[in-house]
Amino acid sequence: MTVLLCIHEKEDRGAVAKMKMNQTPSTVLFILSVSVGVAMTGLGIIWPLISVYAVELGAGGFLVGLIIASFNIARTVFSPFVGPISDRWGRKNFIAAGLVFYAIISFFYAFAKDAQTLIIIRFFHGIASLLVVPIAMALAADIAPERKLGLYMGTLNMAVMLGLGAGPVLGGVLRDQFGMNAAFYSMGGLAVLTCLLVTLLLPSDKEMHGTKKPKSATPIKTILSHRVVLGILAMRFFSASGQGAVYTFLPVLALQLNLTSTQVGVILTANIFLIAFLQRSSGRLSDRVNPKYLVIIGTLASGLTVFGMPFVDGFLMILLLNILMGVANGISLPGGLVIIGRLGRTMGMASLMSMTDAAWSLGMIVSPILSGIILDVWGLSQVFVIGSVLILAGGVAVASFLKGYQPLDE
Repeated sequence: MTVLLCIHEKEDRGAVAKMKMNQTPSTVLFILSVSVGVAMTGLGIIWPLISVYAVELGAGGFLVGLIIASFNIARTVFSPFVGPISDRWGRKNFIAAGLVFYAIISFFYAFAKDAQTLIIIRFFHGIASLLVVPIAMALAADIAPERKLGLYMGTLNMAVMLGLGAGPVLGGVLRDQFGMNAAFYSMGGLAVLTCLLVTLLLPSDKEMHGTKKPKSATPIKTILSHRVVLGILAMRFFSASGQGAVYTFLPVLALQLNLTSTQVGVILTANIFLIAFLQRSSGRLSDRVNPKYLVIIGTLASGLTVFGMPFVDGFLMILLLNILMGVANGISLPGGLVIIGRLGRTMGMASLMSMTDAAWSLGMIVSPILSGIILDVWGLSQVFVIGSVLILAGGVAVASFLKGYQPLDE
C-alpha cells in the first residue's frame, strides 16, 4: 500500500475541516484506503481457491457454480437495502460491524463439511462484504473536497483493486505451504486487523460531519426513475456480464493457444493492476472534464478489445489485448463513480453506491451462466464475441441515457 502514501496532497482551505487527532480529509482517505486494501487482500486470498475447495468437498460442476454465484446473489439481493440504512445510521460503525461479521464468516470456511454448507457461508460472506466496500466508497465521497471527488473515488478504488490483485498470489503460497485452512484464517485475521484500524484511527461520523443529521434515503423507486442512474446501472450490468466471460474463460482460451499457467497469471495480473494504477489519474481527469466521456470511451474500448481475443494467436497478442482492456477499464471506472458520487450528495450516497454494486453483482451472476450456455451451443470463440457485444451495449446505453448530461446540472 505504499502507493497510497501520495494521497497526502494540499486540500482546499474550505475542505480542511479538523477531525479527530487533527485529521484532514486526505488523512481519513489514507486510513480508509489502507483498511479497505487490507480487507480486499483477504478476499483475494480465497478468490482462486474456492472452486478447488468446493471440489475437495465433493461438489460437482453445478454446485461449484452455485457456490461461486451465491456470493454475488447475496450482494444483489441485499444491496438496495444496505445503502439506505447506512445513509440513515452513518458510516464508521457500519463498516466496523461489517468487518467483524466478515472475520467471523471467514473462520467458518475452515469448518465446512460439504458443498451445501459452503453455499450458505458464501451467501453470508456476500452480505458481509456489502457492509464494507460500498459504504467505504460512500464515506470517501462524503469527505471529498470540491473538485476532488474523482481523485478520492479513484484512490479508494485503487486500494480495492490492488488488494484483490495481490490476494491470489498470497493465497496460492499459503495453500501450498500451510494448507487450505491457512488461507481462510489469514482472511479472517486481515479482517480483524482492518476492523482495528477503522475503530481506532477513523474519526466518528459526528467528528467527520459535525452535528449534521444523516440525510434521509431517497426511495429506491425514485432512484431507479432517474435516467442518469439508469444509464450507469445499465453500463455496470452489461460490462460485468461481458467482462466476466473474459475472467472465467481466458484460462480455457489459453489452453487452446498452448499458453502456460504462468503466462495466464501474467496476463490477468497485468489487466487488473493496470486498472488499479490508473484509478487516481483517471479520477483527477474526471474532476476536470465531463466524466461521461471517460465512461463512454472506456466502455466501448473495453468491448472492442474483448472482441479481438479469440482471433489472435500467441502470448504477446493476448497480453497486449488484456493490457488495452485494463487501460480502458481504468479510464471508465472513476468516471462512473464520480457521476454517482455527485448524485449521491442529494439522493443518498450509500444508497447509490449500493445500487451500482448490485448492478455489477447481477452481471457477474448472469455472466458464467450465459457464457456456459454459449460455450456449449456455439463454442469458445463466441463466448468472447458475445461478451464483447454485451460490453458495447453497456457503452451505447450509458451514451444514450447520459445524452446532454452536464455535471453542474446535478
